[in-house]
Amino acid sequence: MEVAKLYDFIFSLTNCYQSTSDRKSLVDGFYRAFSAFFTICELRIYLMDEYSYQLKDFIKPWENLSLNDENSEVRNYFDNFLTKKSEFEIKDNTLYFPLAQENKTLGIIKIKSREKIQQKNDFIKILPLIKAQCSMLINAKKNDEQISVTSKFHQTLKNIAQITQTQYDLDYILPILGEMIDRFVCEHLIYIFIKNKNKKEYKLIWPSKCSDNEIYDYLEEINQNSKMIIKREGKMGIFPLIVDSKPYGAIVAYNHFNKITNKELDYLDEIKAQAQMTLSRAKSYIEVLKHATLDALTNYNNRHQFEKRLKETTAAAKRQNQPLCCIMSDIDFFKRVNDTYGHAVGDCVLKNVAKTIKKELRESDIPSRYGGEEFIFLLPQTNLDEAKVVAERLRSKVEKKKINIEDYKIEGIKEIQVTISIGVSEFKKTDKNPEILYKKADSALYQAKESGRNRVVVSQD
Repeated sequence: MEVAKLYDFIFSLTNCYQSTSDRKSLVDGFYRAFSAFFTICELRIYLMDEYSYQLKDFIKPWENLSLNDENSEVRNYFDNFLTKKSEFEIKDNTLYFPLAQENKTLGIIKIKSREKIQQKNDFIKILPLIKAQCSMLINAKKNDEQISVTSKFHQTLKNIAQITQTQYDLDYILPILGEMIDRFVCEHLIYIFIKNKNKKEYKLIWPSKCSDNEIYDYLEEINQNSKMIIKREGKMGIFPLIVDSKPYGAIVAYNHFNKITNKELDYLDEIKAQAQMTLSRAKSYIEVLKHATLDALTNYNNRHQFEKRLKETTAAAKRQNQPLCCIMSDIDFFKRVNDTYGHAVGDCVLKNVAKTIKKELRESDIPSRYGGEEFIFLLPQTNLDEAKVVAERLRSKVEKKKINIEDYKIEGIKEIQVTISIGVSEFKKTDKNPEILYKKADSALYQAKESGRNRVVVSQD
């Protein structure tokens, strides 16, 4: 074999590692590199899972290999490598050779060629060097992934801890917890449950559906001293949320095929501990905020204060025979902002939208944060036509606003833009109670979102 050809091959392998971001692109790089020796029709990498003791496809480690003759053959060759019976195996046009680290066999590479591999004697001579290089690159990729996982884990803990800096509504916090944990352990199903105080049973908070009714039976085992509960031969982990020395809820992680690894259990247990502290802090904040009037993030009225101002303004409108309108707005695709850029950027968006809108309101208008990404505005002495003009102005100003997010160090993104959907309603003397005003606006908002978003819909009721 020419030295230059060997050098080019080793360089190609190393370069494919340095220029790839995921496992599939690394395997594609191997494919291109080995094509210098063979006309390849298949290249697959398998690694041994130390917990299930099964070979897993390097690209799809979450899937169990189907039970067929081809995969059985791969396992037989792996066992031969494990017992040092052979350094490589060739069968017709297919080559198998092991991956190792510190003399421990970790996996196997299968290369299927269109021609017989025995004819490639020059390649066989340098196979020990090739095995060492491939093993080093595969292990380096695994180490990179572990570093990434550790980084994501600490970022998840940080994000959970920061939730209560701007949120205190538990109905809003719990789904956020679910989203954060799900992004971190995406190989498992994640559920968040909360205990119903009155009925003393658990109800699902996140995601929207759980068809596995047996989980509810497992949750009944939780008491104030419960730690981690393992079910289904290690495939399910239940992490009780104990707040104020009482069972408050639970995080459940489940993998249909494989055991949850000890490292994953440790991660989830620490996440649970952080979630408990966050929930405990949120409950304390709720008690304090019962006496507060302003939302901490936007400086708008909070929901409790809105309900108070709603009663006052509707009573005044009736008494003075003056018009009163309500505008309800919602940031379009706000969940996508949180999922793409993180909740810190989401909070930045909320602040900027609130600030943009506030500039367009009169001193007499009453802005409130209704919850999550929803804002509600009471416009005294304003009729429906005037309110629609205001709503269109708010929608247009938000649409044009460029929100600077440079401080959040998101690669390639310095600013983002969002839009809002708006529902408008008018208070009528025939309305039986004040809540009808904002419920009509809410219904109109729903129509705005259903009809395409970034628009204003006026209630006809």
